[in-house]
Amino acid sequence: MSEDCLIIIPARYGSQRFPGKVLAPLAGKPVIQWCWEAAVKTGLGAVVIATEHEKVLKFALSIGARAVMTSPRCQSGTDRVHEAARGSGAKFIINMQGDEPFMKASTLLKAFKKLKASPDCAIGTACSRIKDKRDIMNPNCVKVALNSAGRAVYFSRCPIPFHHRLSDLKDYPYFKHCGFYIYHREALQRFVKLKPSPLERLERLEQLRALENGMKIAVAEVPELGPAIDVPADIRTAAEFLNK
Repeated sequence: MSEDCLIIIPARYGSQRFPGKVLAPLAGKPVIQWCWEAAVKTGLGAVVIATEHEKVLKFALSIGARAVMTSPRCQSGTDRVHEAARGSGAKFIINMQGDEPFMKASTLLKAFKKLKASPDCAIGTACSRIKDKRDIMNPNCVKVALNSAGRAVYFSRCPIPFHHRLSDLKDYPYFKHCGFYIYHREALQRFVKLKPSPLERLERLEQLRALENGMKIAVAEVPELGPAIDVPADIRTAAEFLNK
């Protein structure tokens, strides 16, 4: 285990679209446990679950996870991660979402290597090619457009980049954003001091705050991930994914 990294899983119980989703059962164990187990498997560093609710804290401790209570006033997952990371000397802080039960250790490792090999970037993350056409129009599936160096140009809930019928790039893929961020410590400290940006407020995507303020994001392409849990119906989708 490295002391250079700290993995924090923000696990907000009071989700607006799906209250209590991090404790929702999926194939015999809560969503948050799937996320925690994947984070531990990376071996990148210590793993901490950060929550605002005692139910989540109690469950995390029951499975042997490190967990901390954070303020219910945190406006975003990144704010919760920043609060939980205080006092840590880790050079890299990983914000691994608590609603991505199919996150793979290999995905986090590839994104970490991509960020370390990208000295111009402040943040690292990952994406995968979209194979299910329903995801292209699904606003809960966040898309990302990349440049030739694997840097994020834009994130959106809309289909980006737009595929014009006259374009000669007939097979150009859409990419789904994998819901986690790897921050240089200094980048995280800068990010949380910035005000929510106009594009962030429009799309409800906090990573747009970083782009609007000139912070570059390195994106590693990884194999397809399973569905994230955003709304109650996603539990059924996730169970079907497991059965396949």
